[in-house]
Amino acid sequence: MFCTRKIELHTVPSNLPAALIPREMLAEHAQARHLLERAEAQAQTLISQAEAHCEHILESAGNAFWQRANAQLLHWELERQAMHDNLEHTATSVINSAIRNLLEDTLPAQCVSALLNKLLDAQLPTVKASLLCNPLDREHVEQWLGRHCGVPWTLRVENGLPARSLVLETDDGGFHINWTDALNNLMAPPAKAKTK
Repeated sequence: MFCTRKIELHTVPSNLPAALIPREMLAEHAQARHLLERAEAQAQTLISQAEAHCEHILESAGNAFWQRANAQLLHWELERQAMHDNLEHTATSVINSAIRNLLEDTLPAQCVSALLNKLLDAQLPTVKASLLCNPLDREHVEQWLGRHCGVPWTLRVENGLPARSLVLETDDGGFHINWTDALNNLMAPPAKAKTK
């Protein structure tokens, strides 16, 4: 036997919001999220490219700076070296000129005495020899020989010998010395420019 039952359906009041999200809204949301992810990925790519470009610009600027700085430093070093060389040359010239002026004003007796002392120093031990001098230097040489009695040199005057020049002749050969050559040997040669 059949029993009848009654099923009641509750109807949703129209003033309540719908609890279900429509499919179109979900699709729009998924599309928006996809667009945002793509935009974020593109932004990261652009940021990475910009950072790489900045690093490249900084590196190029740094290299350019150091190239200019090194060129300037090299230029300054060359200028400093040129000034140093010029200063050395000038100082040598001034010193040589001062020494030459002082020694050229030396009295003939002092010049001959200095030359004779040099000959004596070069002849250790002293040997018998003939000492040749110019007639103008004879008196000074005789005075020096008088003060150095132990020197076994015999004085001989030579007219062809320049003043302030002496020749010491021994059995082994002769030794020539003169005031001008002694001065020239005393002077420092001028500094030569250095090449790199």
